[in-house]
Formats: sequence, structure tokens, C-alpha cells
Amino acid sequence: MNWHMIISGLIIVVIKVVGMTFFLLYFSQIFGRNDESTMPTRSYGTVCPRNWDFHQGKCFFFSFSESPWKDSMDYCATQGSTLAIVNTPEKLKYLQDIAGIENYFIGLVRQPGEKKWHWINNSVFNGNVTNQDQNFDCVTIGLTKTYDAASCEVSYRWICEMNAK
Repeated sequence: MNWHMIISGLIIVVIKVVGMTFFLLYFSQIFGRNDESTMPTRSYGTVCPRNWDFHQGKCFFFSFSESPWKDSMDYCATQGSTLAIVNTPEKLKYLQDIAGIENYFIGLVRQPGEKKWHWINNSVFNGNVTNQDQNFDCVTIGLTKTYDAASCEVSYRWICEMNAK
């Protein structure tokens, strides 16, 4: 057997192992979500219900299915929660980092024909909503990293929020 072939084969194996190791170590940094402050902490039923994420005293549920806004709000209510009230820049960044490229309904709406937006807990919204001139009365977050007006009748994923126990 030729020693050159054996050594070449070993070098290739070592290079593949080292490459795979680096890939696995840096996968999250390459594909996002590497900031520890934005990573969700799975509660496993201790402070939050199972499959909810814990962040700064709140529990968040990110749906996998899609529904119109009213059905999304009703689902959250059955879980003892509300659609997420994203009233701080830090919470917006956290939720958008988790949402990634998906759009999620949140608890920001306006009455049909009105211009003023409000949270479902009736607190005032002092930010900007994109696409609001298109007669959409609900809001999503996610893909564009802003508050986006959306039709309440179109199905999107949603985010529920509740206080941690």
C-alpha cells in the first residue's frame, strides 16, 4: 500500500472533522440568534406553561399554525393570556429576533376607519406602523423588523403573552 495515499486520506479526514467541528460550534452565529439576551429560555412548565418561552418575567407563546386575528386573540384567552403587547423597544427586538422571517399578530389594533392605534389593554401606542394607509386594522411583527399593518382577516401566526408564575 502506498504511504502517500494513506497520509493523504488521513489529512482529508482530519480536515473534514475540523471543518465539521467549526461548523457546529459557529452554526448559530452564522445563521443568527447568537445573542444570549435574545435567546428564549424554555421554561419546561416551571414558571411558564410547557412550550412557552420565558423572558424578563413574561411568558411568550409563538404559534406554529396560522389564524385570523380574532381567532388568535381567542386562542390566547383560552390559555389565560393575551396577544403580546410589545410596548418597549427591547421587547420588540426580542420578539422580532425569535420571529425571524415569519409574521406574527400582536395585540395592537385600531377601530375600522380610525387613524389611532391602541394596545388591546387600551394603553396608548406612540410608535409608527407601516402600511397603515392600506385600510388594515391589525398589526404583525417579524419579517420587516417594524410594526406592520395587516388585514385582520388574513391568517398569520401569533404571539401570546402572560405574566410568569
